[in-house]
Amino acid sequence: MGKLLIEYEQGELYNQLVDEYEVFDYYYEVLLFLAVVGYREGEVRREDFKGDSDAETDGEAGLQNVHSRDLFHTVAACLAFQDTGKPEALVDKEEHKRVIAQYAAGGLEFAEEKFGQNAGDPTDAIVNYIESRKEEEDDDVIEGELGAIVESFDDEMMGR
Repeated sequence: MGKLLIEYEQGELYNQLVDEYEVFDYYYEVLLFLAVVGYREGEVRREDFKGDSDAETDGEAGLQNVHSRDLFHTVAACLAFQDTGKPEALVDKEEHKRVIAQYAAGGLEFAEEKFGQNAGDPTDAIVNYIESRKEEEDDDVIEGELGAIVESFDDEMMGR
């Protein structure tokens, strides 16, 4: 069996967050962050979510990179379950690839609008976004395992 690749849309924001400002170490971390943002904001792109090779917006990430970190693996599984409503999606690698790419494409659109167009370092805008979402969650609590995952992801991203 060959290497499982997540084909996704990769915008300039990926370069800024990894290469330019080192907010994240790897592109697949940005991919998962944007998938969570896409899910949280209800932004999912069901079509044209793999990028365009002519426009150089196509990216690939090994699913094994995502699955190598327990938290990221859990996020992928929960996104797949939440998207399909089927328990078998929790372990379906093809579903993980699909939902990560689709929610990340929606999250990329939202993120570019929200904090990607700022001149300079987007770090403060990302931190402010996470903090504002945290405050909103106090009123609009995500319960259960997904809530714990969102909180854990937020805590890890904030370095707590």
